[in-house]
Amino acid sequence: MLVSNQVSSEKLTDIIQNAEFVGYEYTGSGYYLTVRHPNLPKDRIVCSKPIIVGESENIQCGFVVFLENNELTIECHSWGELEIPENFREKSIQLREFDESQNDY
Repeated sequence: MLVSNQVSSEKLTDIIQNAEFVGYEYTGSGYYLTVRHPNLPKDRIVCSKPIIVGESENIQCGFVVFLENNELTIECHSWGELEIPENFREKSIQLREFDESQNDY
């Protein structure tokens, strides 16, 4: 959703299927996950729109994607009072676009 204006759906499918895992870092309030693929841009692009909200077990989070040097880094950060647990990626997370008109997280 966040990279749809930067990476075509065909390239994104190839990236999802064939990306090389670079790293994962749990920060205590979220995580960074990085993969590498030649179809990713070299120039730095920050993808933060549309605002995406993830929710699982009353824990809300937000996402930002960084593209640079043929790498894609997903930042998942807490968005609320509850911190993101270390096993959050293993949970079923419901994603939705944030409705700015209602200011509804």
